[in-house]
Amino acid sequence: MKIFQLQNGYHYNSDTMALYGFISSFWNKKYKNVLDVGSGSGVLGMLIKRDNPEISLSMIDIQDENVALCNKNLSENDLNAKVILTDFKMYKSDIRYDLIISNPPFYHDGVTKSDNKHIAISRYDKYLTLDDFIRVSNTHLNPNAELMFCYDSMQLSEIFISLNRYKLNPTHIRFVHASKDKNARLVLVRAKKNSRSKCEILPVLFMKENRLNSQEATKIYTMADLQSELC
Repeated sequence: MKIFQLQNGYHYNSDTMALYGFISSFWNKKYKNVLDVGSGSGVLGMLIKRDNPEISLSMIDIQDENVALCNKNLSENDLNAKVILTDFKMYKSDIRYDLIISNPPFYHDGVTKSDNKHIAISRYDKYLTLDDFIRVSNTHLNPNAELMFCYDSMQLSEIFISLNRYKLNPTHIRFVHASKDKNARLVLVRAKKNSRSKCEILPVLFMKENRLNSQEATKIYTMADLQSELC
């Protein structure tokens, strides 16, 4: 799949690839209506749509440039989806989704702050806080529907607090490490509405082994089969 990205903008990275692998491992035919929040270039939602062409996919982003990129990438790859330009906090819809997916912004302003507006909006949580993301997601989910996303692993307690506040139960957690000698930097979360399931902590995902892509990371990249081009 070919993905156009902005020359001087935010680019998808290994976080998105780890999340793609996570979502794919739980894929269920009950997911009919899917929403990708903060779609960026559209890569995550488009991978899921490519693999599961029967779904109805919607993608939402706050930036004009990203909506244009999504439409360009959809056309390039002969895929269909509804692309929505709006702030997710303000999103209103009669549609209820079976699955919401997202790689939302989770950096604080004090962490590697960027003066590039496109990158800043894509990365920093002041544009979409964790609590707002989970709160609004909950309002757009069908009963017993699911939310799958990635986030900063150091904010795990805040994730659990917000999920509990909005009646979303975490059912699966997986930590992602850059390598075996590094602390977890990312957590993958699967949560379900109106669920009482216990939370399973899955085996760690190491992205690198001996400075090379791990066997599992290689499998995910191969499954994604992406070609990127700057525009």
